[in-house]
Amino acid sequence: MLLRTLVAAEPGMVAKRVARTLDEADAITRTASSIDELRQRVAAEPFDLVILDVAWTSGSELALIAELRELPDAPEIVVLLEEEGRTLRAELLAAGAYAVLLAEPPDELFRDALSTITVRRLEESRARLRAVPDEEYRLGDYVTRSPAMRAVLRSARRIADRNTTILMLGETGVGKGLLARSLHNEGPRSSGPFVAVNCGALTETLLEAELFGHERGAFTGADRARRGYFELAHNGTLFLDEIAEMPVHLQVKLLQVLEERRVRPVGSEKKVDVDIRLIAATNRDLPMEVKEGRFREDLYFRLNVVTLTLPPLRERVEDIPEIAQSYVEHFTAQMAAIAQRLSGDALATLRAHSWPGNVRELANAIERAVIMALDEEIAVEDLPLEMQTLAPEPVGGRARDVYASEPDPAWLDRPWAEVRRQVLEESELRYLRGLLEETQGRVGDTARRAGMDPRSLHQKMKRYGLRKEDFRS
Repeated sequence: MLLRTLVAAEPGMVAKRVARTLDEADAITRTASSIDELRQRVAAEPFDLVILDVAWTSGSELALIAELRELPDAPEIVVLLEEEGRTLRAELLAAGAYAVLLAEPPDELFRDALSTITVRRLEESRARLRAVPDEEYRLGDYVTRSPAMRAVLRSARRIADRNTTILMLGETGVGKGLLARSLHNEGPRSSGPFVAVNCGALTETLLEAELFGHERGAFTGADRARRGYFELAHNGTLFLDEIAEMPVHLQVKLLQVLEERRVRPVGSEKKVDVDIRLIAATNRDLPMEVKEGRFREDLYFRLNVVTLTLPPLRERVEDIPEIAQSYVEHFTAQMAAIAQRLSGDALATLRAHSWPGNVRELANAIERAVIMALDEEIAVEDLPLEMQTLAPEPVGGRARDVYASEPDPAWLDRPWAEVRRQVLEESELRYLRGLLEETQGRVGDTARRAGMDPRSLHQKMKRYGLRKEDFRS
């Protein structure tokens, strides 16, 4: 990220020396020539660092430091002294100054302080932006038997240490974000930030402001300037997920930023230099989006330098056992659960599922199973209900195919989603009715056997018109 710095000093040699040192660092520098201007500056935009010359403060330095440390962004403060004063140094540090340095020509000590502050603010920024657990994902962590996935990983390893733009294609939930993070961690920018943005989760106005930043007063409610994701990702990686959801006029601005490597915040006349690696992803057919006029052709060509297409989970069924087991271990450790592994029937059930939600759906299914498991081995009954209808018969029996009978001819004229919902609802109804008959309508026993919350069972019974009284002897 770029270090936003405010230099509060009288124009002169000290200010010039500080500015020269800041130019060598990655910093956006503003100046304030009076205390009133300093207050206006910090009220209008966030700063990471304020460099305060004591000779300029007229004895108000302790109050100013306390005031600055109360700001929402709480900038770090480096104080410059004309001459050494042990008592004043102690008072300044106690008031909240990060460092107190002599105002002679900036030396290695000053540069070291700037470097330390930059790292510190970067870590704080990472903590705010983090949307997934802080795990050091690596390409070597992928275990796959799928030829298609192996081909993707071979290509990924060849480009990991490059700065080239990458376009990732694949259905929702196949793991595009995870692969993007792995590429970042393997690349030359791994010490910089990884900033992930879901373009489909933000409104048009908000997306522009979040991506490019904005100045104070740029739009209603913009009472302070704010740095955008491009600036936050400086010297790191910017991952734009669902990029096909970006409005066309913002696609123009994005293309300009990628060409110039400079970004203009909303409401600003100035541009800021940024150095980022871009990884974009979408689950849409971009050539078709271009043909339909929803995605700019020039931006598509700019993004399509290297394309990685991730296969859906249903096309890499051979990977399900290892992926599922890794999630079992992850969630068991996270929740201190007892589950250790999946039973053979549970694995067969997972392999039989169509996985419209891909790896993300598998993770959710395993998380639920780990929670519900009453033993070290996860059983079919611990899996989500819609998967249980695909379960095979116990070992030694013939595998059961719930769709072996001839389909209802009326189904063939209806969408798959409707037919699937009807089949699942009918199976769910038969399942609940069978359990209620065996428990003679005891809702508590039925809920325990189904691995459901009693309130959820009551809701389902109400939905299907099932009354506990009808199952009592």
